[in-house]
Amino acid sequence: MPSRVEISDEWREPVTAAIQALFQDRLGPAIAGDARRYCPVDTGALKESIEHHLEEDDLIVSASGGADGRTYAAYVELGTGPHIIRSHGPYPLRNARTGQVFGQVVHHPGSRAQPFLRPALFQQRSE
Repeated sequence: MPSRVEISDEWREPVTAAIQALFQDRLGPAIAGDARRYCPVDTGALKESIEHHLEEDDLIVSASGGADGRTYAAYVELGTGPHIIRSHGPYPLRNARTGQVFGQVVHHPGSRAQPFLRPALFQQRSE
């Protein structure tokens, strides 16, 4: 004997609320936590910038890179190709940590990728 299933028109609201709660309370924190764990640390600013939030029905996990409006997370995640760095004035470029002076133009060889967001996203999760 075939059974009959009826779905009321009121299903969408509770299902959407349950999905949003799952994203906000469990999945978002889990992905952001894994991203923090995988994040390379120099100053800690990139790790501290990792966050999650909902935009309508979409879960957004993002990282900017730190203070002073700097946004370098994509360069860390994806790496960079060779590029030229130029001084914005008559002074030479220098390494802020070591004090090494380079000149007004630097031919940077690029940076290797250090993925932390994508591995966090693609973790197999239970439940």
